[in-house]
Parts: sequence; structure tokens; C-alpha cells
Amino acid sequence: MILWGRIQDFPIFAVLQFLAAYRKTGVLEIQDFEEVGSVFVTGGRVDAISLPTSDDLLGRRLVKAGVLTEEQLRECLLDSVDEDDPAPLGVILLRRGATDQDTLQTIVNQQIHDQALELANWKSGTFKFVVPPEPIVFAVTPSVDVQTLLLEAARRMDEGDRPRREKVVVEDEVCLTCTLECNDAIKSRFLKSDVCLWRGMPAIAKDHAFRGARQPHPDQDDREELPFL
Repeated sequence: MILWGRIQDFPIFAVLQFLAAYRKTGVLEIQDFEEVGSVFVTGGRVDAISLPTSDDLLGRRLVKAGVLTEEQLRECLLDSVDEDDPAPLGVILLRRGATDQDTLQTIVNQQIHDQALELANWKSGTFKFVVPPEPIVFAVTPSVDVQTLLLEAARRMDEGDRPRREKVVVEDEVCLTCTLECNDAIKSRFLKSDVCLWRGMPAIAKDHAFRGARQPHPDQDDREELPFL
């Protein structure tokens, strides 16, 4: 992990512009108390956005656009189940000649613009930027840069477009880890002046970074083991 923070302090679009300016490669992982998502970045350009709760999958979009029939999509998905290392749907479709590169590129571009609009809906939560040990390669990536992507999302918002589902706005965000990890030892170290530093750490529910860690002596500096130091 090389970067993390709170979305209410640093909006996702601002973080993406920062990553684009420095041509970073990695995954921007986001989460709030409702859902988690990922933005995959290569050289500062957005390759893909994954928002499982609000996203239309590529196959469904292709069917809606009339590129595939339901039966063709079903056959492709069934074929991929039998493979030890299943290829992405886009690769399978190209191999079978079910569509062409240009058509697939157009649908992927539409998908990424819609997903960028959904990102505008995130007002709270946490983000972290990580570099995976192995590069993540997508068969088809959007042919737009971050600035164009964000300007298009802003234009659509100005013209009245809104994300498909509104976020639940809460004054005191519920921590994903409270029922999983929190205990008296954590509270004694991280709950300072009614501000929970443990809750503010990004994606802790996924990382379990402190699981099994030794408990420090009460006199030990509380900051010593924080991940950002």
C-alpha cells in the first residue's frame, strides 16, 4: 500500500487525477459501509472500474446492445466454466467470432463512462492505492484518459444524469470491521478523543493487517505500528 485516505477528505476523482499526473500503475481500492469497488490504473490511465453492487456486467450490456443473443452469451459462459484458467468474456467472444474488436471497444467505453458516473456518488468511505505483485492485464481497455473520463462524468451530471442508485448518506458511518475485528485492545490504542483511527484505516476488513500482531506494552508509542509510518 502506497497511498490511502478518506473519500470525504479526498474525492475519488481528485485521487484519480493525482494518479494520472504521476502515471501510476496499480489498483485504487475503495469501500464504504455499503460496498467495495476497485479502479484499475495503468500508466495513469483507467483500464477498468469494478463496482459489483451497481454495475451492469459486460455480457448483459452486449445483449442489451443487440451484439449478442441470450443464447450466445450463455454458451460463452458455459464454455468458460470448463476451462482450468477461464479467459475473460471479451477474449472468448473475440475467439468465437461473436463480435469484433471495434464493437467490443465501443461497449467497454460506454461501460467505463457509466461506471465513472457511479463514482461521483461516493461521498464517504476510504480508499487505498496498492501495486499488485503481478500486473493485471485486460483484453480490452477504454480508449479514454482520466481527464476525459472525469470531464464527461461532470458534463452528464450538469445535464441531469445521475447514478443508477443513490448512496445512503449517514452522519456516522458504520465500520465494516466492528463486528469482525474490534476489541478492547484495539479501542485502547486507536480510539482517541472519540475519533477511531482503526475505523479510518482503508479496507482493513479485507487486509486483516493486524490479525495475529503482538500486543505492545502499554507504554509503547501508539504510532509505532501504524501502516502509514
